[in-house]
Amino acid sequence: MTANLFGLLNTGRASLSAQLQALEVSGQNIANAQTKGYSRQTISFEANAPQRTNRIEAGLVGRGVTVSGIERVHDEFLFNQIVAEGDTTGEYEVRKDVFDQMEILLSDSDGRSLNSDLSDFFAGFQDIATNPNGLAERSNMVVEAQEMSSIFNNLGNDLFQIQRNQDQTIGTEIAEVNIITDRITKLNKLIHGTETDGVNANELRDERDRKILELSEKIDIQITNELDGEVDVLTRGGVPLVIREVSFALSTTLNGNNKAFKDILIDNGTGSTSNITTQIQGGRLKGLLDMRDVEIADSIDRLDRLSASLVREVNRVHQQGFGLDKTTGNDFFTALTPSVLTNVNNTGSATVAVANNAPATTSIDKFELTFTGANTFSVQNLTTNASEGSFTFTAGQPFNLVGGLGMTISGSPAVGDKFKFSLSENAASSMSVASAVRNDPRKVAAGKTSGGDGVNAQDLANLQTQLIFDGVSLNIASSGTFTFDEFYTSLVSDVGIRSFSATSTVEQQEGILLQLDNRRESISGVSIDEEMINIIKFQESFNASSRLIATVQELLDRLINQT
Repeated sequence: MTANLFGLLNTGRASLSAQLQALEVSGQNIANAQTKGYSRQTISFEANAPQRTNRIEAGLVGRGVTVSGIERVHDEFLFNQIVAEGDTTGEYEVRKDVFDQMEILLSDSDGRSLNSDLSDFFAGFQDIATNPNGLAERSNMVVEAQEMSSIFNNLGNDLFQIQRNQDQTIGTEIAEVNIITDRITKLNKLIHGTETDGVNANELRDERDRKILELSEKIDIQITNELDGEVDVLTRGGVPLVIREVSFALSTTLNGNNKAFKDILIDNGTGSTSNITTQIQGGRLKGLLDMRDVEIADSIDRLDRLSASLVREVNRVHQQGFGLDKTTGNDFFTALTPSVLTNVNNTGSATVAVANNAPATTSIDKFELTFTGANTFSVQNLTTNASEGSFTFTAGQPFNLVGGLGMTISGSPAVGDKFKFSLSENAASSMSVASAVRNDPRKVAAGKTSGGDGVNAQDLANLQTQLIFDGVSLNIASSGTFTFDEFYTSLVSDVGIRSFSATSTVEQQEGILLQLDNRRESISGVSIDEEMINIIKFQESFNASSRLIATVQELLDRLINQT
């Protein structure tokens, strides 16, 4: 009988311990009800294995309860959905922020914009046409031209600064990615070491999930769960970032073919790195790369071509006229000079020099030359994405190439060597009024003759309404479909449309993530009402177990006193 009482006492003790642990779980849930990413925990009970008594007719007698496990409520499929949406959200948040900056930069601020300065510039020529001998009109004209050039300079430099800011932010994001992946590997190790004998590392798993969600906003990822509780993290293209307890660090290298901007490398685990810049498909890194290398680069290119076309066309007409000092053939703006960019991967010894042989008609498009043999090469128009054909050359001998550009190739090229060249590279940031005109407004060529008429000034003013552009390229005057103003307006409009699209996508993603988060909260979130009910239930069970122990104690006292 005494043995049975002691068995009953153990049953009460086991029940007290189990109910106390259940109260601790409810307390943990309530304490973390507002903790972001916390998964509600539940406790499971099971009966202890029974024991055989010495009374044959009694058979097996139970030995109370034990805690079989404490598990977090987690929906893996829902979690993977949230991860999948993270990279889109991160990417378009970057796009929205940068487009907002570009819109402010390109918009009409305080009544001053490039459109208004273009109008004032051409109006200045109109004033001179009305009074071709007026020095005041000429001086005002030069001031307006300098103001407009300054606007071009500022826009070009500011856009480039935004581009540089995105490049610098890439370095910051990569450092944060490495911190996150390193933490995930440490959590993998902790979880693997903790989850023995049925123990669940719930808090560690929650932290790892939070880190994975942080990572998903920075780069596109996919998750593979291992049987031992660890996870592998790869990009959607299959590049490993975390394999169990090993992380593969990202780093950067300067790309000499892209303004010395950063390319993204990853340690491949063998002491070397691989360039994954073009393999990144989502996240903030994708947004930063696209804005830096595509969107901002396109806006800078279009602004450069607008500036270069204005310089070319104004100089073309201006050279045909005469100033008050009787001189002719003068440039109004500083003449365009070709730029040549050598591909850093070239293996040959060739050098390329480009000349502006026909300033009045030279193409302002951007071109790329690729050597196909010892004395042959092809040219691709990067602006129109059309081939300009194949060419031959003699080393050291100048020759006419395309669009009024001349070229001299020296040295020995290797097949595949590349060179980019253009008249419009950095045209906006370097645009300026010719020093001769700036120092002496009498050189403004207003007349078609040296007699002082205003016909040439009127021709210059008429450039404002002439159809110069065909959409991407500059044509001979009056053979296109867009004016200078319309070309710039199309640039501003495109930025506005892309900004609106990015904003709409961000708002859409916020809605999607809100729905997913609400679903997660309904499954994994803590309900205070439910926990209060559990507390009452566990408290009553605890009290009943205490009463059982007290009853056994009374029986033991009575039994002892009787003896």
